[in-house]
Amino acid sequence: MDKVSLTASMRSNLLSLQNISRQVDSTQNRLSTGKKVNSAIDNPSSYYTARSLSNRASDLDALLDSMGQAVSTIKAATTSLETAADFLEQAAAVATQVLESGGTARPGEPIYIPQPSGISDDAAIRDTSLFDGRANTQAMLDQIGADALAATACNQFYAPGVDKNDANFGQGQWYLPAIGELMEMYGIDAENMIGGSESTGANGDNKTAINDALTTLKGLGVDCATLTDGYYWSSSEYSNNYSWRFGMHNGYRHYTGKNSGYYVRCFQLLENCFNPSPLSADASGGSSGGVAAPKIGDVMYSDLTYGSADDYDGSKTAVGIVTWVSEDGKSAKIVNLKDLRFSFYNSTGNFNPDDPYNGSSSYTQHTTIAKTSEDITGIDNYNSSQFLAAFQETVAESAANAGEAVTLADTTDKTYDASQYQTILSQYDSLIKDSSYKGVNLLQNQDLKVTFNESRSAWLDVKGKDASSAALGLTTTEWNTIEDIAQSLKEISSALNQIRSMSAELGSYYNIVLNRQDFTENLINVLQEGADKLTLADMNEESANMLALQTRQQLATNSLSLASQAAQSILKLF
Repeated sequence: MDKVSLTASMRSNLLSLQNISRQVDSTQNRLSTGKKVNSAIDNPSSYYTARSLSNRASDLDALLDSMGQAVSTIKAATTSLETAADFLEQAAAVATQVLESGGTARPGEPIYIPQPSGISDDAAIRDTSLFDGRANTQAMLDQIGADALAATACNQFYAPGVDKNDANFGQGQWYLPAIGELMEMYGIDAENMIGGSESTGANGDNKTAINDALTTLKGLGVDCATLTDGYYWSSSEYSNNYSWRFGMHNGYRHYTGKNSGYYVRCFQLLENCFNPSPLSADASGGSSGGVAAPKIGDVMYSDLTYGSADDYDGSKTAVGIVTWVSEDGKSAKIVNLKDLRFSFYNSTGNFNPDDPYNGSSSYTQHTTIAKTSEDITGIDNYNSSQFLAAFQETVAESAANAGEAVTLADTTDKTYDASQYQTILSQYDSLIKDSSYKGVNLLQNQDLKVTFNESRSAWLDVKGKDASSAALGLTTTEWNTIEDIAQSLKEISSALNQIRSMSAELGSYYNIVLNRQDFTENLINVLQEGADKLTLADMNEESANMLALQTRQQLATNSLSLASQAAQSILKLF
């Protein structure tokens, strides 16, 4: 069969249609797949680069799942530690309750020997961290300096109206009182003191006398104020991050975090300043009829004389009110006339000793945030039960020194019920055992390895800890003596510190994994975006190309039709 011959115009139009058809097919493929590079044939460089980026993103995505599981494992452990701490605090409450109820005097058998009015019986107590605010203040200043906000303010304070370098009432002579000194200022009755962290034994008699004196002085024009019905800081410590406070409104003694804000008054101990022998009115410096020793509620003046506020005549500078007098009448403690005020409450430099009563804040933190967990080595720590035991022991010693018989509760031939304490510890151990996630328990010495990249060259080893009661040292579970219960409380305090340390360490691990997880998610997005830029088609551009190709295709078809019609016109001539 002879070949069909095409005219030049027809052949040209057919070739154009074929080319346009190929372009239409390619554009339709890009529109349907969304990619401009579907294989190495389209663009070898872009195709293989994009494939490498996508493969890495896929590998990292698999690691991302592993990181998520690691986060859950750590979170399971930290959540368990929070509940474990609650269990230990509950156990401490049980031990404290048993200790305080078992360590008190038997009904009807006193442990307190009354002294003459205004005279305290704590000659032995004064040397302890519960009653020696001067030593406590110095210990804080020696160890943490200006970060001890309340102690620093008291140390910098000097009585208005006297020179700051005055040897008696200038700077460096005042201190932050200990909890026992605040109790004395309020008024206590040791016979009725049956607990450490509560108000038992507080009677408020001394507070009344002191406030009466301050009210009288204020009425006579002295810049002073009664004791505020609120909580005051003491210099005594409960633990490394808790200090004792005293409620002047209700006599409640309790411990609180050093980052809390409370009122501050300054104390001063005047030693061997007074003659206990009967003196004349002139010799004593007072006008109350020749009283040898000062009384609680007396006004102390800058010349070391004293007397009733009712006799104040404005000729002398009042510097404080007597809160305590020694048994021999030679020494006394005084409190300054007004609460200190501060420019702000939570950082160093917040107290102006040249203007001690006019700051914008009526309270301050005990220490700065940076030092709230620092244990002052020169101050003994007393929890509630230890506080009570120490107080009773010193009162008993004082009475014994005075030749009086004292009978305390039997602490040797008695077994205390520890069943509830043991039950709590058992539940604690069960909780620790139930802290696993997908077979990994970080609280039973099991470790966790978290890989961060596809080459496995970056990883984190999460070290597990043994948080069982035995590992934390909670070994005293039989209470045969008061000392056993006190030992349990000491062990709980240590265990709580260990748990807090574990929580902090796990929290650090948690944040590291979480940060790497976020980074990996972002990196995967970057890799996918880079691959897409190399292979994805611009749908707007491709749609425009398709419309243009369809128009060209239509025009080429019309052109071919015209060429065919021209050929037919020539044939009609024959």
